Amino acid sequence: MSDPSSYQSTSRLPGWFRSVLLGVIALLAVQVATARAVKFHGPIIQWHDDPTTVASFSWIEELAPGAVPLPDWREGQAGFGYGDADDLTELGDMKGHYKRVYVAKEFHVRKVPKGADIRLGMRFDDAFIAYINGQELVRSGNITGAGMGAKVTRNHEAEGEEIFTIPNAARYLKGGRNVICIEGHNVRSSSSDFTLQPRLFVGDAELIHPGEAWHYLAGVDPTPDWFHKMPEASQTPELAMEKASEWELLIRRRGSGDRFNSIRPKDTAFGESDSFVFRAKVEGLRPDTAYDYLLYAGKIKMKAGWFRTAPASLRRPMRFIVGGDMGTTGAVPMNRAVGKEDPLFAVVGGDLAYANGRVFSLWYDWLDNWASQVVAPGGRSIPIVVAIGNHETKSFSGLKKREIWKGLATLSAKKAKAPLFYSLFDLPGGEPNFAVDFADYLSFIVLDSGHTKKVSSQTGWLERQLNKRVSVKNLYALYHDPAWGAGIKGNNHDVQEQWCPLFEKYQVDAVFENDHHVYKRSHPLTGGHRDEERGIFYLGDGAWGAELRPITDRMLSRSGARNYLVKWRSVHHVYRVTLGPDGSRKYEAIDTGRSVFDSLKDSKYRRAGMKPDTLILPFQKTR
Repeated sequence: MSDPSSYQSTSRLPGWFRSVLLGVIALLAVQVATARAVKFHGPIIQWHDDPTTVASFSWIEELAPGAVPLPDWREGQAGFGYGDADDLTELGDMKGHYKRVYVAKEFHVRKVPKGADIRLGMRFDDAFIAYINGQELVRSGNITGAGMGAKVTRNHEAEGEEIFTIPNAARYLKGGRNVICIEGHNVRSSSSDFTLQPRLFVGDAELIHPGEAWHYLAGVDPTPDWFHKMPEASQTPELAMEKASEWELLIRRRGSGDRFNSIRPKDTAFGESDSFVFRAKVEGLRPDTAYDYLLYAGKIKMKAGWFRTAPASLRRPMRFIVGGDMGTTGAVPMNRAVGKEDPLFAVVGGDLAYANGRVFSLWYDWLDNWASQVVAPGGRSIPIVVAIGNHETKSFSGLKKREIWKGLATLSAKKAKAPLFYSLFDLPGGEPNFAVDFADYLSFIVLDSGHTKKVSSQTGWLERQLNKRVSVKNLYALYHDPAWGAGIKGNNHDVQEQWCPLFEKYQVDAVFENDHHVYKRSHPLTGGHRDEERGIFYLGDGAWGAELRPITDRMLSRSGARNYLVKWRSVHHVYRVTLGPDGSRKYEAIDTGRSVFDSLKDSKYRRAGMKPDTLILPFQKTR
């Protein structure tokens, strides 16, 4: 019940004097609580350079409007609120984002007086529930439920302090330390203002005065039993909503006891979002060596982990994973399976987050999944090599008609179609086609199968790269859109005509393709026909986590896939590749349960006796 006449409150002061007093207090003591969590995603470790000595880290710090208030208890002066210029702790980010605030404070009672009442003075807008020592003390008459489940039934303006008198203080209090907890509620998150300003009397003694420090939690909800004890205030520094953190990457040899080397990352905007991508390239590493890393945002340690560089020579078997077409939720089972496989690294041939060049949050989810799920036993971070796919580029999905017409200009193959991909990944020279060399024993030639760069524009470059690597023992090509698929979609004829003759000429060991969301393995092919002597294996077709597609007789017939494929199946999978020091290669198709359902062994040294051409002539079409 309310008894405003039971003692002198600020509401009894003259209106002009109260307004001046509150305005002065606000100007002198306002604490703008635009604090936010350091909300970051990643990191990923990329091998787009020399994997034996270089590692490139990338992560994203998500800023407003995606930023969220700190999920920690802070310390601030009562009252709490916004919108009416009389709050000592201004909750500047509350409007439009959240409608509940929780506060708690310890107070001491030397001896509980017999027969005394508890009086709680409250200026509030719109509702509240108060607890002492884990018991509900009183609530405003316009709220049902509590916490996340509370419902405010009507507005209430904080026009003055109201007094709530609760008899029998001994029922709630104890001699010594006590805790009062209050949850304040707005009727809606879009409300124009909010106020929560308490003070506490026991008998005639004022135990908590206006403006005293409380612990408060804003923007998130505590555990259901939060009001049973005094929450500890976080020591984490508050960070401005609109400004990125000062990041630092620390590296040292694992278990060495050496001092950490500090690397300051470079930052760039994450596509067209308000967030920032941070990249840090670590050079001068030792081959086949484990390194610890730490990520700091200012003084806050955000991430600790470790990774291993590639060996300088293939003296023992090397295992890596190849797949594509991941997604986020659907990729979780395979992500975890890949981590358990303990590969040295993973290769992903496009369609990573299915963000279509626009949906920032899907990249956040993808980064979080990779960093937390694709982790080897013992916590080792698994480096990644990536190619671009069609779902890295802008699509018209979800756009309005006028936006679609405006977007028609993005249909040509150009980098502007994939702003999120290009800002996130540290690509050599900023290009989607590049080569990754593991000393002299392994090379990957990564290509863009027409998504942001025309196939024909990469053909000359491809031949030069293959020509340089005729002495490499294990040579692979990777891209997204398949030349020899299972008929789910049409085959990429540009790749067939432009690149396949070069794969045959330079005898690459295998080509990894993706995009069709099924499993396939080809015969060794020359010009699309089986050739056991000089044919090339085409392995794919991108079903890491994306929704599977059925393979029908009609599909197989229209592409002639039965003539060039050995196996096909609609199943989530990746290839587990094992390279032996003796020149052997084993390709095993594994499902989400890590069961091998298809395999291929090959030990042919395909480029034996080949020498780099002194003059590279333009290739001739063979068909």
